[in-house]
Amino acid sequence: MNLLERQDLWREIATCDGQMRRIALAIAGLLVIGAISNAPAGASVPTASEPVAYKYRSCSYPKGKPGEYKPNAASWKAQGFADVVKGIDISVWQHPDNQPIDFAALKSEYDVSFVVIKASDGGTRGNDNAKKWFPIDSAAARAGGLVVGAYHYAQPGNMDSNTITDAKLQAKRAVEQAEGAKVGDLPLSLDVEELPCGWTIQRLAKWTSAFLVEAEALTGRTPIIYTNGTFIARLQDAGATDLSRYPLWLAKWGPKLGTDPKEMRIWNNDWLIWQFTADGKVSAVPSSTTDLNVFKGTPEEFQEFVNR
Repeated sequence: MNLLERQDLWREIATCDGQMRRIALAIAGLLVIGAISNAPAGASVPTASEPVAYKYRSCSYPKGKPGEYKPNAASWKAQGFADVVKGIDISVWQHPDNQPIDFAALKSEYDVSFVVIKASDGGTRGNDNAKKWFPIDSAAARAGGLVVGAYHYAQPGNMDSNTITDAKLQAKRAVEQAEGAKVGDLPLSLDVEELPCGWTIQRLAKWTSAFLVEAEALTGRTPIIYTNGTFIARLQDAGATDLSRYPLWLAKWGPKLGTDPKEMRIWNNDWLIWQFTADGKVSAVPSSTTDLNVFKGTPEEFQEFVNR
């Protein structure tokens, strides 16, 4: 039975009703089975058990014409910081043309204490890039005297259609590729800035909690959650105040904030790390801009934290 014949058959069935439709459907089923059994050897015949291709789509932010972008602070000093524990976070984007980062210069010239490196991703291409660069950058950063952290970029629902199963699979990937996020490194960070199309914020909150619980079980350490004001507001609307038990790595940019982000939702401004700009200018990093961060505490408190 060719495609046009099958289309004609289904159109005929659509005009039937009641008992006649049931009989017609049964006959059509037998005809389709016969067509499949008579298919040429080697022909590709789809089955009900075959997975359906899934393309991740993000509905994280409202669509619209972007406003004028105003660059944020280019340095810790420009933001108003003086004696603070400094850090940067990096990914493949900090390696234009595969250029390496000079971690020794980060330490000696910028007094950077830590670097958080993308170690994994819920998608495919992003994860391939992370698998390439995390081992290279983490080894070089440690050799340069920096404390290393690893983060996982969440793409909820991208590895399995079941919310909890997917969260656990992504947590397992994250821990494995972060080399366990062992004591002496920063605990594993979960980067939450994606809302899949069709997901409610309540479902995202459930996924986030499941990932963090699994990551904690796998590493024996309390993971960090990275997110921004938009997602903190959404998680608060979803009633996810239980997330406050996880240290917050806050993304909130703006020179006018000075040295206090004043993020009062869920964590009541009790943040651990603050990413205060995405427009940092650091000559030791080949990319045109770099995310700059500060740790909330003294150097002694920082060392105590990474050794928990």
